Amino acid sequence: MKLKNLSRIKLTHPRSFSLLALASLMLSLTVFSQIGQAQQVQLSLADILIGLRSKKVTLDERNKLLSGAVIERGITFSLTPEIETELVGTGANRELVEAIRQKSERIIVAVASKSISAPAPVSAPVSIPAATPALDYAFYRKRADENNLKGEYELAVGDYNKAIELNSKDAAAYLNRGRAYSGKKSYELAILDFDRTIELDPKDSTAYFKRGDVYEKKGNLQQAISDYQKAAELDASNESAKINLRRLQDEQAKTLPKPKAQEAPAVSSAPKITETLAAPKSVDLGQLNSLAIKLAVPVYPEIAQKLNAQGKVTVQITLDEEGKVISAKASNGSSLLRAASEDAARKSKFKPTLVGNRAVKATGFITYNFVDKM
Repeated sequence: MKLKNLSRIKLTHPRSFSLLALASLMLSLTVFSQIGQAQQVQLSLADILIGLRSKKVTLDERNKLLSGAVIERGITFSLTPEIETELVGTGANRELVEAIRQKSERIIVAVASKSISAPAPVSAPVSIPAATPALDYAFYRKRADENNLKGEYELAVGDYNKAIELNSKDAAAYLNRGRAYSGKKSYELAILDFDRTIELDPKDSTAYFKRGDVYEKKGNLQQAISDYQKAAELDASNESAKINLRRLQDEQAKTLPKPKAQEAPAVSSAPKITETLAAPKSVDLGQLNSLAIKLAVPVYPEIAQKLNAQGKVTVQITLDEEGKVISAKASNGSSLLRAASEDAARKSKFKPTLVGNRAVKATGFITYNFVDKM
């Protein structure tokens, strides 16, 4: 009976059966099409950036894997100069950038072809890739702060550099980049950033505190004490600055020589006259540039040239009885120029200092002036 009814349907309703078969065929094609598309999802800019930052494989392997994925799967964005700069800064090599460029050109050509072709009578909705957001100051600053907190100092410095290029007046960006440099143990660069922070915001207690911390790590305890003291003055609630200040002051007090007991006055005045007429052990000569037999010229450090560090550096020196430099310590000037100045001072030679007919030790200072290249 069922077979008979089926044959009756076939004979009496052939048009209905054809429509049913066609609908089934269209549904199958749609499902297979969706499966194929799911297997070849295009890569977004975020996918590529995340892949480059992964630490599971080496950077070369990351680039190779991403290049293959771009060629096979395609991308959802167009390559612009800004995005290319961002990719290279994150670690993309030439092979990966070239693969992205080729896929980007295909996107542009495809979009152009669609724009000039005649519209179909009935067209299905076209999926257009979302526009890549503009990479602005807030984007780089936020990402830099996040990497800084995670200890990814190299990535943080790269993003702070881009943020500062877009806004060179933000004191907080310099302060946080200084923290990242300190985390990398690039102390000279950290001090420069803290200097710039204080220049833009002289009342920033944290900048003084962080610079004091760096000076302490470099062994410059006197400068560290000065910065901790300033930080405590600007912010009375900065307990860390107060604790570090007291600690360094206590350490410094331990190294100072104890005062000698006062001697009883001599019965005769003759020894006093002799002591008064005796030559002093050391003489302060002040400016020593003109007294040098040989005044060495400091080498202009390459990093100082790149960062345009210039100006005067004063070096306090001590001479022995023969005029040789036995100590040299820069007291002011750019931190990038001090080591070169101290080294030049030690290589200099001076005339012996005479008091009467006796040669004595002497102290004084040399001034070097760095302008462009010396």
